[in-house]
Amino acid sequence: MKKITIITLTLITLLIFSACSPKNTGEAQAQTTIPAKSTVSPTILDGLDAREALVLANKWKTSNPEVTSFITPDKLNFEFPNKKKVEISLPDDSMMIAIAPYIDKTHTCSTHYISGCQGELVDIPVKVLALHDDGTVLIDRTINTMSNGFIELWLPRNINITLTMESMNRKVEGTLATFSDSNTCITTMKLL
Repeated sequence: MKKITIITLTLITLLIFSACSPKNTGEAQAQTTIPAKSTVSPTILDGLDAREALVLANKWKTSNPEVTSFITPDKLNFEFPNKKKVEISLPDDSMMIAIAPYIDKTHTCSTHYISGCQGELVDIPVKVLALHDDGTVLIDRTINTMSNGFIELWLPRNINITLTMESMNRKVEGTLATFSDSNTCITTMKLL
């Protein structure tokens, strides 16, 4: 009986040790298969137009914050951690202006940094009415602010625009311009 107990204890001990061995545990295998955080390659932008690349820039603000991105009246610009720069031309007939309506908090800005600018009002519906100087309606719809608190508007080039925004029983009206020296980041429109 004593011999059977010793053999049983020895077998149990061996099973316990072999079960805890790193080469046999699923946890150890999972740890070895988890890849290290990788940065995105500039080549992912190859062949994309400005609108498509802007979608990626917005995603990368949180998923790949090491990539700097900003938009000028003519180009969408990227700078990667390896200092590689990529510029994507905007369409000849339109440009993008990012607008962050606010109530209490804003920041001073003229060039929209997709990778850095943060507005106050996140994921709220805003009624947007954009009118050309000649009265033509350019935009008349409700748009939700994005996770960065901005609304991105693609607008015709070389015009002045009257912009009205309404949200949360508040309203603001202002003017925008889409010329080669115009701002791409508007942070001065306070909802009253």
